[in-house]
Amino acid sequence: MAASDPFGDLIKKMEEIQPLASAVASLKASTMEQETETLTSILAKIKPLLAVVAHPIKNNYYTSGQQFSKEHVEYHAQKGLLLIDRFESECTDRDTRGDYLGWQLILFADGSFGTQERAGDWSRWQGESSGWHITEEETLSTEEAVRRYGLKDIVGGIASELSEASEKLKGHKKSYEERLATIGMIKEVMG
Repeated sequence: MAASDPFGDLIKKMEEIQPLASAVASLKASTMEQETETLTSILAKIKPLLAVVAHPIKNNYYTSGQQFSKEHVEYHAQKGLLLIDRFESECTDRDTRGDYLGWQLILFADGSFGTQERAGDWSRWQGESSGWHITEEETLSTEEAVRRYGLKDIVGGIASELSEASEKLKGHKKSYEERLATIGMIKEVMG
């Protein structure tokens, strides 16, 4: 049995890995650049639509837990599209109490990206309050958004939000067409 040469093995692996590491670094930089350019192009194309399809984004929630109490919800100053939603509820006490935590990636109506992190607690017991609030907000460049969350997930979020908005707009369109038809009939009757 031949004796192993750990130093020789190390040198061989280092010689093998160095060009691979260099190639991976180059591919990563090129990929990030192209993904950022692609997302920038997508944003330029959809930016005129954002004012129409953006919706209110919750940033605060509270309920007292008392019977018949109302939920109190506050919204972010800007409307947007919720691209990635990782808000979660974690159980800490036999499925009756827990924590609210998590983060969201938002594309705001002005075309900028932002994240918000939340914290809070919840209870299923009557008389115990539940609520959460935003603990941290951050504005991201397009490149930062791509680096952190990936083009695939961001584009998937945009597609999902636009699909949902399309369905709502179809309903609005039909409603306005019906209202205009009613006005037309009234004008016809009125002569």
